[in-house]
Amino acid sequence: MPKITAPTVAEHRASQRAALVRAGEQLLQEAGLTGVTPGSVSERAGMARSSFYDYFPSKDDLLVAIAIDAFERWDADMEHTLDGVEHGLPELRAFVDATMRMTADGRHAIAGSLREANLSPTRFEDLMTLHHALMRPVTRVLADLGVPTSRTTVSLVQGVLGAGVRLVTHGIDPQVAADDVYAVLTRGILPA
Repeated sequence: MPKITAPTVAEHRASQRAALVRAGEQLLQEAGLTGVTPGSVSERAGMARSSFYDYFPSKDDLLVAIAIDAFERWDADMEHTLDGVEHGLPELRAFVDATMRMTADGRHAIAGSLREANLSPTRFEDLMTLHHALMRPVTRVLADLGVPTSRTTVSLVQGVLGAGVRLVTHGIDPQVAADDVYAVLTRGILPA
């Protein structure tokens, strides 16, 4: 029986699971999808390969856990960034700036890697639901500005943000991209 390293079994299991998620994320960033295997993740986490299956039935389940963890961190950081920012255009500006800065810091790379994963349609939809939830601040800003928050409008805003993310990923200065994204959004979404 393995020795537990926490006050309770539940805390030990949570710690072990978190170690596997961290190891998987590191390997995903370093080597891409092909580098993430039950064996490599377990080794990186300092665990036996068989332990992987105590926490994740498959590699896909680990990939989804990595994505959920990354989305939750991104969301928490964004909410912290926007806390206390004046509603309306200042909040939109802060959101755009933070998105481009976080992308430049490599925080969006996980999403790019996971897009290449051959996840089941259900698991992929789960991730897309989480990704769309990250647009809550934009929906709030649009509502504050009196702009309809239809699915189409939010998707268009997300498309402009996505274009900025791709530019930053390809080496454009994040502040230049943020300035351009903000300009396109404010010229294109304000009511007449």
